[in-house]
Amino acid sequence: MKIALKAAGEKGASSWMTAVPSYDHGTILHKRDFVDACYMRYGWDLLDLPLSCGACGGSFSLQHSLDCQRGGLRQIQHNEVRDIMAQLMRDAGYTTVETEPKLQPLTGEVFEFQSANKKSEARSDIKCCGFWSELRQAYFDVKVVSPFARSYSHLKPAQLFKQAEGAKIREYRERIVKVEHGDFTPLVFTCTGGIAPQSHFVLKKLAERLSAKKNISESVVSGWLRCRISFALLRTTLLCVRATRREKVCVENNIELAVSDTRLDY
Repeated sequence: MKIALKAAGEKGASSWMTAVPSYDHGTILHKRDFVDACYMRYGWDLLDLPLSCGACGGSFSLQHSLDCQRGGLRQIQHNEVRDIMAQLMRDAGYTTVETEPKLQPLTGEVFEFQSANKKSEARSDIKCCGFWSELRQAYFDVKVVSPFARSYSHLKPAQLFKQAEGAKIREYRERIVKVEHGDFTPLVFTCTGGIAPQSHFVLKKLAERLSAKKNISESVVSGWLRCRISFALLRTTLLCVRATRREKVCVENNIELAVSDTRLDY
């Protein structure tokens, strides 16, 4: 409960609770989602969870649903946040925004950190020209972490964000600065709606641009941005918990053979 209350106290983490439900603006939850969200907020055990994971067979819990890599649900959470951030950049007036841009292959470059990404097919999550400075490429990579994970449970929110941002910086920054001659910023969030310091800087920059473009108070835009991120993180976390998980079975869809073998009438 201590961990949950600390996570709920993060700036932006409670935006989903204070927003009036609206179908038009995507701020509505059905009754089970709302109950689950309240239980997660206070660290209570969720109701009516399955005993075992349908994908891996392990004991099922909130944290297992966020750790299990089978079923592709964790990837959906990452991609949802990535796509929202990319769209917000386009809405703010940045015209050259690309998702999953491929980084240039290495030709013998040496990096300080052993954890630096040296793969030939390496990609970042978002590339935006002119975000931090005119005509200079800015790269972003998204990470969504759970404060309930055993490896993070002993950390304060500030320590958790610093550790997660540091891991992304060691993985990408040196390569992007030396090879791409661009800027790199990690976009770190928690599944409970928390926003890391460098992500706050990015949202502040977007709020300034949107405020000037639409002639709306910057504080109003900032609140809207945090609310949108909060609902995206909440919905995808609930999807990880409640969506059907099963082990992926690869079946070749040979339509002609199936019709012939089963003598389908068409």
